[in-house]
Amino acid sequence: MEKTFIVGSYTTPDNAKIRRIAVDCEKAAIRELAPVEDIGNPIYFAVSEARDRLYVAQATAPDADRAKSGALAAYALDADLNARRIDLIPFPFSVPCHISLSHDGTRLLFAEYSAAHAGVVAINKDGTFGACSVVHHEGHGPNQKRQESAHCHCAVASPDDRVLFICDLGTDTVNAYDLAGCAGGGTLAPLPENDFHGAPGLGPRHMIFNAAGDRAYLIYELGSAVQSFAYENGRLRPLQEPLSTLPQGFDGDTKCAAIRISPCGRWLLASNRGHDSIAAFPIKDDGTLGAEKVVSQLTGRFPRDFVFASQDCVIVGHKLSDNVGLYRFDAATGALTRLPATLAMPKPLAFIM
Repeated sequence: MEKTFIVGSYTTPDNAKIRRIAVDCEKAAIRELAPVEDIGNPIYFAVSEARDRLYVAQATAPDADRAKSGALAAYALDADLNARRIDLIPFPFSVPCHISLSHDGTRLLFAEYSAAHAGVVAINKDGTFGACSVVHHEGHGPNQKRQESAHCHCAVASPDDRVLFICDLGTDTVNAYDLAGCAGGGTLAPLPENDFHGAPGLGPRHMIFNAAGDRAYLIYELGSAVQSFAYENGRLRPLQEPLSTLPQGFDGDTKCAAIRISPCGRWLLASNRGHDSIAAFPIKDDGTLGAEKVVSQLTGRFPRDFVFASQDCVIVGHKLSDNVGLYRFDAATGALTRLPATLAMPKPLAFIM
């Protein structure tokens, strides 16, 4: 049975589009469908629970400068994930690198890397945008090349929609904001007592929560590591020290990217760009991660994002190999094995179903 996925990438004016792919895990097949044309640099997505609205971090126009012409767009989706744009709001800074929805679906959350902006946009009942509240981060970290200033890299709501957490790669902080108090277009107020300050130089990139909503997992881009937390009363409490996503003895140039929980809920997966692998950590009953990780080498370069297409099938975007590949996931061992299907695609960056 085929499933349709939407794929984002960096684009050129003559190749500006949101791509759609059909994946059949049983047949280990992948094919490209008709794209949504004339959309510049769609690099991250969020989709409504009903799958009838798609939100995209993109450029204002196909020929716009990604570094100066960021935008958030809303699209209406049909059953086949064909998209029709219904709204767009521009920002005077770069394309946001991450977006997500509040759990009640009434707000779009965004993080913008280059100029360190983040915020919340209200969503109207028809899927269009309402009031917006934006914050700006300042500061730096010890890595002079990547932490010369603040860099917002992820915006995610707590499971109870009480707190907005912003992962700031530049300051090694997960900043907390009062999301509950921002309902209806209010100002996004900081909650500094709820901030988490990570070890200097690790560079927090993305954070996800488990299905129960009582555990969170953070991936560190610069430190190539993951860490588990308990979520309690609006705060993150570390459950263990960061664990490396790399095999012992590796000392090459690499950095982490995406983090996912397997559909069975028993594995945390994290991608390594440079080492070009995906590490799988067993999730224990208490939510902590087992140190006995399994690191599967990939057959493509620079896995920017990956997503589960089924319980045992993973789609990986090999950004620097310009293709999308399928991998079989063994839920008993955590190992990934490449399947023969490959689809050529320029710089795949993000997936959503």
